[in-house]
Amino acid sequence: MLEQVGFADVRWGRQVDVFSGSRHESDAKEFETRGVTFRGAKRR
Repeated sequence: MLEQVGFADVRWGRQVDVFSGSRHESDAKEFETRGVTFRGAKRR
């Protein structure tokens, strides 16, 4: 999907528990919600 919107050389990073310590942490755990880091270069 990222390549379809113009990103090249996309590299996926690790999964991150972005809701840890928030007031919605239990909701995030119930739905197994995670953040994922990535990087890429935008084509010109």
